Amino acid sequence: MPLDNHLVSVIVPVFNGEKYLSQALASILAQNYPRIEVIIVDDGSTDNTAQIIAQYEKIQYIRQTNQGVASARNKGIAASGGEIIAFLDSDDFWPPEWLTLAVSYLYQHPEVGYVLGKQLLFVEPGCILPSWARPEWLKEPQYASNTAVLTVRKEIFAGIGTFNEDYKSGEDTEWLVRASEAGIRMARLPDLVLYRRIHDNNLSTQTIAASRAGYKSKIKQALRC
Repeated sequence: MPLDNHLVSVIVPVFNGEKYLSQALASILAQNYPRIEVIIVDDGSTDNTAQIIAQYEKIQYIRQTNQGVASARNKGIAASGGEIIAFLDSDDFWPPEWLTLAVSYLYQHPEVGYVLGKQLLFVEPGCILPSWARPEWLKEPQYASNTAVLTVRKEIFAGIGTFNEDYKSGEDTEWLVRASEAGIRMARLPDLVLYRRIHDNNLSTQTIAASRAGYKSKIKQALRC
């Protein structure tokens, strides 16, 4: 099967994301991979998120009452038609080659269930670098373990389940640990695949804290090549 015959479903959970959502969507639509469906799951936004999404054609929009990001991602997975799933948070953005890199690797390595890449942090003006982040992470891309650097075969979710909706943060780490324990093979690509925004309203600090508290040693094992 030619590479571009693989449909990729890009799932974007959003809650009151009007400030940065347009940039996130622009980075998806600018991907140089040709077969993409975009699914936005609005987790009960009360701002202008819906009006922003309405400006885009051929984007599937799902709205639910506020149930958390894990629930929103799971709703997107359930609605997806692609055999490969990618995720992007509404306040971050991708370089244009990410999906091509990810799908190419999965296509060439059928034994691998999912791939991860590197992220580069940047801080919004007026915001402070959180305690978990090092200043050098603003200069050099770092390997990451969040969903926005994850591209995965959809069949993996059928085998080990989706994100645990009991987690308000750290659900991506818990899923990666579960995938590792199930013996799912992964690969870390050496490429910069995500620009991750640090700002006052994201969940980065809480997510990192939860990951360190419950899964620090396990996630190191899960991401070991």
